[in-house]
Amino acid sequence: MEHLRRGGVVVLADHGGAQLVAADASDLLARHGVGETRHPGAAEPVSTGGVLDHEAPAEAAVDLMRLAGLAPQAVMRALAAPDAPAFARAQGLPLVSVVDVIQHRLRTETMLDYVAVADLPTAFADRPFRAHSFLSRLDGVEHLALVSPGQAKGAPLVRVHSECLTGDAFGSLRCDCGPQLHESMRRLAQTEGGILVYMRGHEGRGIGLANKMRAYALQDQGLDTVEANRALGLPDDARDFAQAAQMLRALGHEAVRLLSNNPEKAASLQRHGITVTKVEPLVMPPNPFNAKYLETKAQKFGHALPLPEPMPGMGSLRRHFRVTTIAHSPLGLAWEL
Repeated sequence: MEHLRRGGVVVLADHGGAQLVAADASDLLARHGVGETRHPGAAEPVSTGGVLDHEAPAEAAVDLMRLAGLAPQAVMRALAAPDAPAFARAQGLPLVSVVDVIQHRLRTETMLDYVAVADLPTAFADRPFRAHSFLSRLDGVEHLALVSPGQAKGAPLVRVHSECLTGDAFGSLRCDCGPQLHESMRRLAQTEGGILVYMRGHEGRGIGLANKMRAYALQDQGLDTVEANRALGLPDDARDFAQAAQMLRALGHEAVRLLSNNPEKAASLQRHGITVTKVEPLVMPPNPFNAKYLETKAQKFGHALPLPEPMPGMGSLRRHFRVTTIAHSPLGLAWEL
C-alpha cells in the first residue's frame, strides 16, 4: 500500500487479463498499457461495496486505493505485456490479483450484521430448522441461513440458493428453482447441521424481478435466458456470493460440501475463502416449460445437467407430456412422458 501512496503502479491480475493501476496517470501506464484509459471511481462508477459486492478489476482497483488511504478512485489501463508476473518482476512492481483483494477484505472486514435466530418448523423435516438472519451493511438486504438440527461431522452439506419469487413462492414452471429449493430442504433435513443459505436480492440471476419479467417477455418470443438479458443490456449473471461465504463463516464453517450443479458457485465460494470439499448434484426433471432454460444452463453456464435430446417445438412438446398429481409434492404436480 505504501507503494501506491508514493505514486507507484501496481499490476492487477484477473482471469480476464491484467491491468496497470495507479492513483494518477503515469508514464509507465502510457508506455506499457493498451486501449483506453479507465478512471474507476471517478468517470466510471463502481459498486459501493467494492469487490465484496462485485468481483471485478475496477472495484479491486478502487479498493486498493481506499486500503492505501487514498481517494477512492484509480487510473487503469490494460497491460500490453502477455506475461503479467514476468513484467511485474522486470519492472519491480507489486503483482496483486482480484482474489487477493477479496481475501484481504474478507479477513479484515465484515459486511453483514447477525440479527437473530429462531426455530422454523417446516413441512420438510420432523424437527425445526434454526433460522439465522443477517443484514447486509452494503445494501440493507436481509438474508437467511436455515440450519438443520445436530452437529455436522466435518464439512456440512450446504445449499446456497438464490432468491426466486416466481419459482420459490408461486411455483413457476419456467425454471427449476422451486423444486431445487424443496428438494434441498428435504436433503438438508436428513443430515446433521445441513445449511440452506438463502440469498435475497438474487432474483433473475441478480437483475431483479421487473427485469426478469422483461426478459421473460423476450423469451416468449423465442430468445433463451442469456439472449434475453443481453437484448436488454443486462449481464448474463450479476450474482455475487461473497456474502454467502461470510454467512457460512459466521456460522463457524470454513469448508462445505456444496449441493449445486453450478461450477461457478463453487468457484466463487472458493475465491471468497470457503473450501468446497465436494460438489453434490441437485438435478430436477425437466417440464415442458423449462426444458430450454435447463439446456441454456448446461450449454452457456456449464451447469452439470444432462443435455436433452432434440425436442419438438413447445406446442407439440406439451402434447408429449401428461400431468399427474403427487399428494406430498409441494407443487402437487409432476410431468410425465
